[in-house]
Amino acid sequence: MPQFSDAQGNLEIRPIIGWRKGDYEFIINPIVDMGFGQNGDSIFAPCARFARNLGENLAVGLEYYTDLGPLRNFSTFNEQQHNLYAVVDFKIGRFDVNAGVGYGLTPGSDRLMYKMIIGTDLTEGVSNKSSDGSKTLYRPESHLSGGFPRPSALGPIQTYGPGSPR
Repeated sequence: MPQFSDAQGNLEIRPIIGWRKGDYEFIINPIVDMGFGQNGDSIFAPCARFARNLGENLAVGLEYYTDLGPLRNFSTFNEQQHNLYAVVDFKIGRFDVNAGVGYGLTPGSDRLMYKMIIGTDLTEGVSNKSSDGSKTLYRPESHLSGGFPRPSALGPIQTYGPGSPR
């Protein structure tokens, strides 16, 4: 399409629903993109991910992205975007990398696509102080998100109470 968006403002609602069992994960994002202004519309663009962790900092999987069109009247199947990616996730220093090659399954999709998402956790080492004076430090999970945010991205690693060694 020649333009990214006809709307003057946009909002994305991206719920995350995920399951993990052993080294496997399945994540669904039922995404709604809402455009505001004269040419605004609400688009339904769900995506899903199935992956296997091969190690603490390595995962492979499949990601499926769609753009079904306006919520009030979905596009015809041939105009919809349905894209399947083979992806690999790995870590370089503090950066998580999700890279993949994709193929469009419908005429409304691009045929061959490449993607790369590079992310880092900006809250690493952040400290939260509770009302009893204890502090809980948080850090990101050691496993990669693969471009999809995890259902629980942060978890407590150590709690210190008043008078405890720091």
